Amino acid sequence: MFAALAVARYLQERTGVTIKRLVHALRPLQSVTLTISGQQVTAHSRLTADAEALLDKIPDLAGH
Repeated sequence: MFAALAVARYLQERTGVTIKRLVHALRPLQSVTLTISGQQVTAHSRLTADAEALLDKIPDLAGH
């Protein structure tokens, strides 16, 4: 719980956006790993323009 709060506060400080808006923008980003014919395939969600703009504000993640 405290680690999640620390990460949320870090992201809020770096982006200048409220935690609520961060959660709303980043919640849809997920990945799933499927096994098809014995081969693992990982599918990722596409970044929305809002999520990409937020992630670009974090220097450690620039060029994600």
